[in-house]
Amino acid sequence: MSLKRIRALPCWQGEIRAAQLSGGLSNESWKVSDAAGDHVVRFGKDFPFHHVSRAAEVMAAKAAHRAGFAPAVEHAARGVMVSEFLEARTWAEADMRANPGRIGRLLRDFHMKMPAEVSGPGAVFWVFHVIRDYARTLADNGSRFAADLPWLTAVAAETEAAQVPLPIVFGHHDLLPGNFLESPGGRLWLIDFEYAAFGTAMFDLAGAASNAGMDPAEARALMIAYFGHPPAD
Repeated sequence: MSLKRIRALPCWQGEIRAAQLSGGLSNESWKVSDAAGDHVVRFGKDFPFHHVSRAAEVMAAKAAHRAGFAPAVEHAARGVMVSEFLEARTWAEADMRANPGRIGRLLRDFHMKMPAEVSGPGAVFWVFHVIRDYARTLADNGSRFAADLPWLTAVAAETEAAQVPLPIVFGHHDLLPGNFLESPGGRLWLIDFEYAAFGTAMFDLAGAASNAGMDPAEARALMIAYFGHPPAD
């Protein structure tokens, strides 16, 4: 079925060759080659319970390309996006741990430049709202974890209350190692913008450190690179 859908897309030049790519927790990706070069076809659907809108993802991917952080979007339709294929290496956790300074500087630039490029309604990602909404969904559907929800949401509320006020930025919010690509010349790219939206810097910084398994020294280096000074104790 996927190959049939790929062949039916109107963006190809001549015959195509297609191979499925690994990875992708909520989508299906293929590398497709035609007379114009190599491309990535990405199939996905909306997941309202995860606050994922594919239309918003396409908008963010296009904005990220205009800002210089992502490959070009070459075609988009309901449930499918075709992007430029980059000859680049996918990062692993070890790459993130070895490069906290590069990540911090990349995120600072991304957060500063993206607001000028995004369009349409301003989506917001606030993790504490997401947690409350997850809890509500679980409770409404009789989850076996319902008894744990009060103390879990209480911990989230306590953490939310401890937040330090920060400027609103446009964040990625899904900084897994596999969403960083490095070109042979050393340029870093970001991909996969399902959760991209306005918020504060802290979720991206915490996500990068946590997803990479950074130790305190590496996380501190990430914060210094982002803010330009050591974090307050």
